Amino acid sequence: MMLVRVLFRLMLLTALVLSVPLLSQTSPAANGICNVRAFGAKGDASVLDTAAITNAIHACSQSGGGTVLFPAGTYLTGTFELVSNITLQLDAGAVILGSPNISDYAKLADYSMGRTYGVNSSGEGLLVGIIVARDAHDVAIVGHGTIDGQGDGFMDLTTPHVGLDFDKNYVRNPEAFDAGVHDLEYGPVRPKEMGAGRPGTMLIFLNCKNVLVRDVTLRSSPNWTLHLQNTEQATLSGLHIDNDLRIPNNDGIDCIHCRHVHISDSDIQAGDDDLAIFASEDVNVTNCSLVSRSAAIRLESTRHSTFDNLSIHSNRGIGIFHGTNSGESTQSVLFSNITMQTKLISGHWWGKAEPIYIAVSPCPVEECKGGVRDITFSNITAEAESGILIYGAEHDPIQGLTLDRIRLKITAPEPAIARSMGGNFDLRWTARNLQEGILKHDIPAVFCRWVQDFDVHGLELQWGENLPDYFSDGIHCEQFRNVNIDQFAGRQAQTDGAALSFSDGAGLSITGSTATSGTSTFLRLSNVSDRRAFVNYDLTSAKHLVEPANTTFQTSNLRAIHYTRPNTPPANNPPAKTKSTP
Repeated sequence: MMLVRVLFRLMLLTALVLSVPLLSQTSPAANGICNVRAFGAKGDASVLDTAAITNAIHACSQSGGGTVLFPAGTYLTGTFELVSNITLQLDAGAVILGSPNISDYAKLADYSMGRTYGVNSSGEGLLVGIIVARDAHDVAIVGHGTIDGQGDGFMDLTTPHVGLDFDKNYVRNPEAFDAGVHDLEYGPVRPKEMGAGRPGTMLIFLNCKNVLVRDVTLRSSPNWTLHLQNTEQATLSGLHIDNDLRIPNNDGIDCIHCRHVHISDSDIQAGDDDLAIFASEDVNVTNCSLVSRSAAIRLESTRHSTFDNLSIHSNRGIGIFHGTNSGESTQSVLFSNITMQTKLISGHWWGKAEPIYIAVSPCPVEECKGGVRDITFSNITAEAESGILIYGAEHDPIQGLTLDRIRLKITAPEPAIARSMGGNFDLRWTARNLQEGILKHDIPAVFCRWVQDFDVHGLELQWGENLPDYFSDGIHCEQFRNVNIDQFAGRQAQTDGAALSFSDGAGLSITGSTATSGTSTFLRLSNVSDRRAFVNYDLTSAKHLVEPANTTFQTSNLRAIHYTRPNTPPANNPPAKTKSTP
């Protein structure tokens, strides 16, 4: 009897098990997790899994949302769309691999996008990349897996990418410069001539809200890597972006018309800009390491944002632009606690090793919009192969700029690159014409033109050895209003320069500053009015104090200088006099 009961129970259990339907390839799992393999994804790097991935996303969406799981494997795919309430989870060992077939990618027009930068474009060309989320909310891509765009496969690595955005006749060494632009050592290289060329931006979030991308590796993008457009409340954290440094336009993260974006704890390597922020507000970036052959940070028309605790190795370090089509001003931005190393390189990259770069396009007085104002750089340590460049416009000066506690060491570029690429200002994007795109200019440690209310506090300047002769003054400022220099310590690069040089401006105060060893002339002035203060200095190491020697300031508490220069009696080196200027 007992045996009969046991057999009956076994038969009943078997019937119950057989009555449960097997997991369908068109239905999500009961716990809200949709494994892409259950929808037909092979994950073998050879079969195209786009349809299976799309089916998994749609099934999860139809059930109210959930997680689309990519277990370990390599999932070859073209473009697919991420929709609201969906998380893509990439397990360790999972790779979403972009197809090498250009026809597997959708067009920008398919997502109502176009080619107007800052409005509806994404990357270069007419295509999108692997993942597009549009008009979506509560979307995420997480996990320790990888998204790989196979960017090298779309590039001709033997041909330089060169554009017609400057006139070589205006650079320092035209023929050498032209050869340097065509040099392949640092790139950029040209996309292959294959139909539409290369896929577009690898990940696009268009008109989205509540976006999370965390812990994934984004690798080998053929174009922009991750683009937020008209997106609010985005968190990008723990990302590893590893792109080929030779590929142009493979920006790390582009953030355009966005609000409340938080980027943290990530390392980004890209040939083009690591972070490109345009027309956005409340963007906070912290604890990141950035490597770029263009700019580590590019900023335009962005407000109320912070960049903190960063390490940078790049061509141009931090660039702020305001062009004729930029729109609103860039203002109320803080850069703090940053270390950087900038290197002068060959190739057609924008930038000439400037650690900090701010440029404003000239504009008719009635059209100027106050392009850049209220920007602070604080606690910055930079070793650079060029100087800081601050270049405003006559009717649109850069206003309210502060350099606070800056330690800057200028070092010599490689001799061949210095001869070909060095000694030029690179003003592309804000230049009015090709002649002004790249032009010959001596390089001070800090150059400023058309600035207003410019404060420098605690700038420590050092010069390296064997510098090219195009390096010049410590600080050189032209067409300025209201400049305050406090606790500057440094000198000029060459024997005929000045530690501080100012011309064609009004409103100047210099306090608590020091001429370091080797200073030729400490302060050189030309056509500067409203000379307010020159006090509390140590000019023991300066050969000449001020030029012209009879210069006066409104306020000066200069004491008699009780030191003797070699072969120069103290009586021949009087301090500046206390006297009101006309």
